Amino acid sequence: MTPDPKTAQTLRARDIEVPVGGPGDEEPLRAVGIENARAAIVATNTDAEDAFAILTARELNPELRIVAATTTRNNVDKLRRAGADTVLSPAVIGGQLLVRSALGRTDIEGLADRLSEQS
Repeated sequence: MTPDPKTAQTLRARDIEVPVGGPGDEEPLRAVGIENARAAIVATNTDAEDAFAILTARELNPELRIVAATTTRNNVDKLRRAGADTVLSPAVIGGQLLVRSALGRTDIEGLADRLSEQS
């Protein structure tokens, strides 16, 4: 879900259905069938919005698998308490890749390339 209608329109042009609404809006989530969804990815620009989106999604579908991205490593536990099953920190993952590369770990660039190819 996105609060920006232009972003939704761009994604719809790529055959990706995206509802328009804020992190706590229930109606757009119901419209896309969140009650029957198996999983949701929550990744807004702020951890506070993520927490609100997680709480809303969890309320609408208690069995939903929720994966969230945190912008601040200190908020991992908070997002889990809000109801996320998995919380990832792209900054921490990127930092670990940089350190491993600096220490001469093999094929870190290959791993990064494979990850970016899948998106």
